[in-house]
Parts: sequence; C-alpha cells; structure tokens
Amino acid sequence: MKKETTGIIYVLLGAILLGVSAIVINRTTKQIPPLFFASISTLIASLTTLFYAIGSGRLKELKIKESYLPILMVTLFIVIIPYSLYFLGASKTSSINTSLLLLSEIIFTVIITPFFGEKTTLYKILGAGGIFLGAVFILYNGPSQINTGDVLIVLSTVSYPLGNLYAKKALKLVSPSIILFLRFLLGGLTIGCLSLIFEPITEFKRSIVNYWPIILFQGIVLFGICKIFYYEALKRLDISKTISLSMTFPIYSLLILVFILKEEINFYKWMGIIFMTLGIYFAIKRKTTNPKLTKYA
Repeated sequence: MKKETTGIIYVLLGAILLGVSAIVINRTTKQIPPLFFASISTLIASLTTLFYAIGSGRLKELKIKESYLPILMVTLFIVIIPYSLYFLGASKTSSINTSLLLLSEIIFTVIITPFFGEKTTLYKILGAGGIFLGAVFILYNGPSQINTGDVLIVLSTVSYPLGNLYAKKALKLVSPSIILFLRFLLGGLTIGCLSLIFEPITEFKRSIVNYWPIILFQGIVLFGICKIFYYEALKRLDISKTISLSMTFPIYSLLILVFILKEEINFYKWMGIIFMTLGIYFAIKRKTTNPKLTKYA
C-alpha cells in the first residue's frame, strides 16, 4: 500500500473517533468540571500511548534529547492551550456550536501553512473549502447568538497549525508514540494544576464515581487511539491535507446522531453531505507536498 494511501486511511479513522469525541465532550462537560475532565482524560491517554510505545519497541527513543524542544512546543500549542480553551468553551455552548466552531482550524491552516512551505493550490482550496462548507451545512441549526464559549472554542484552534509544525519536526527524530506519550503526560499534568486552582475539588470524586466509563473511553479511545491514528497520518501527509481530512468528523457525528440518537436529516444536512464528499475527493486527490520543500524538513 502506498505511503499516502496509508496516511489517508489513518486520518479518516481518526476523524471517525473525533466525531464521537465532539459529542461526548459537549454532553459530559456539563456534568464534570471541564478542566478536570480534560486533565484526567489526557493522563489516561498518556498511559495508552505509553503501552503503545512499549509494545512497538519505541521506548528507547526517550533518550533522544533533540526531540524534547519540539515535543514541548507540541504540548503547549496542541494540548495545554487548546484543550483548556476547548473544554471550557464546550461547557458554555451547544453541541452544534462546539462541532461547527472547531472547523475554524481549517481556515487557520489554509492561512498559516504557506509560511511553512506548503503552497496554496486549487485542489487545496477546493478540498478545504468543500469540507468546511459541507460541515457548516451539516451543523447548521438556525441562527444562534455568539457567547463566551463560542469564542473560546475558536481561540482553541488558532495554535494547532503551529503545533503541527513542531510535530512534523519531532516526527523526524522520534515515533508518534513517544510524542503522544510526552505531550499527553506534560499536558495532562499542567491542565490538572489549573483544575486544582480554578475548579471545586469536591466535584472530582463525584465525577470519577459517576462517570468513570466515559472518562476511560474518552482517554483511551477518543484521545489515545484517535491521536495515534492522527500522528501516523501526519507522518505520511503534509499538515494541510492531514488537518483537512481530519475535519470531516462532523459527517461521522451526523451518522451517530441519525442512526443512534435518532435525529432527522433535513435539507441542510443533505447539502452538507454533498459538499463534504466533494471536499474529501479534492483533498484526497491533491498530492502531499514534498517534505524537502517545506520548513519542517
């Protein structure tokens, strides 16, 4: 199987899990303190990726000190800043807005990645634009007012392209399992400290007792396994293509809402499916930028 095809399969598998995660996080952060939920889920994900590193014989890569700086930057720009803002924002807005506003990442990616050496081509614009427009139709639920939660979710996506730049640099030195283990561990501990400062400690025990299956599922599957798929894809594809394809998650959220939660499909959602399918086609058709031409070579 070709390297690029394998990357596409990985990123679409990760997108499916991301679609599930968007629903779980939105509905659960209204019962569990959001920073605590983010912290404990992230720490569980660190254990998941540690076992993955041990099982794949990659644990020895922890000795490669040159990888520490880019991994610290990944932790800051992809875990600490975004997760804190995202979980707080999700607790203050609707599930529709939570999923819709995450798509801001596509816009920031198209704007920022040319500075990394990834050229803006017609297929890149058609792919990202189709996926973005399709998701807007899928998630559209009538006019809604912008609130603090919406702003926090948009801000949570700004630093992702920069974090992915450092992730590409780190992937030249170590495997995805090592990057994920360290970023989840450091990020989870940092967000945990913020949770202890800003959230009521009395809620922690109640949350674990009442919601431990959801917390474990979020940490192991929706963070751990999902991000393993994403990084295996990022190792094989350029940043723009990986992010664009990962942003197809609303179509999988829609399938869950329709077939499991019995939500009806209206005209807007059918239009969204059509636009997103076209966007996926162009995103897959576009060849990944040669790494030698980028700044993360």
